Amino acid sequence: MRKSLPRVFLFILTAALTGIACDNGELPTVPNAPTVTDTFSGSLTLNGASTYPFAVTAAIGGKVTATLTALDPSTIPIGMSLGTWNGVTCTITIDNQAAIVSSSISGTTSTIASLCLRVYDSSGTLPTDPPVNYSVSVVHP
Repeated sequence: MRKSLPRVFLFILTAALTGIACDNGELPTVPNAPTVTDTFSGSLTLNGASTYPFAVTAAIGGKVTATLTALDPSTIPIGMSLGTWNGVTCTITIDNQAAIVSSSISGTTSTIASLCLRVYDSSGTLPTDPPVNYSVSVVHP
């Protein structure tokens, strides 16, 4: 009986090591957070600006992209920024001072966050009448 016990132990040890060694090479994946699309629109005049707070509600965070979808008249670029929102102030982290239609800016957040979009007259040359109308689409988790 003594000789069979080491053989059983050796068999169990070999089976366990074989199971560990047989890996299919795939890493576990982190699920993608569902995305939300917010649309912000308004009008800008000379030296004007508008700030739009929004929230990333997915604990795993993800990519945040703001795209200027409309600008009328389209001949004058405007400024577009993404930043963090503290309830009062938009602290800019990503900026495009010469956004035209289809321009986008992107960043990544790794957790739930209060963020903001700021749209502004970056050139100091926007007309006061008529104002420049815009629309920005923000896609985020």
